[in-house]
Amino acid sequence: MPTSRNDDFDRSLRQLQQHAEGAVSAATLARLRQARRHATSGADAGASPWRRRGWWLATACSAVLAVTVAVQFNRTAPVLPPSVAADPATDLSDDALLFDESPELYLWLGSDAVAME
Repeated sequence: MPTSRNDDFDRSLRQLQQHAEGAVSAATLARLRQARRHATSGADAGASPWRRRGWWLATACSAVLAVTVAVQFNRTAPVLPPSVAADPATDLSDDALLFDESPELYLWLGSDAVAME
């Protein structure tokens, strides 16, 4: 069965890994297992003060962000003076209808040419 370059590369990396695993001493493997068990034990009693402060800092930043977003959503829309507010009884000018009547504008805005500029 023919092999591709990727298969040959995978096979050579597997052999290299097996060779490296065989070269590690039993004492080193025991220390690595012990370090892994200690890291995954979930005991944070020996965590550094900086690590404990990091969780509090992350929680505080999340709370500030949540409050900021809530304040932004609870704002009411600004009231425009009567001269600026649109009167629904009047007809819209041709300039205002230009965007509604030109789908090419939206196609151009969504094109890659605009994104690359």
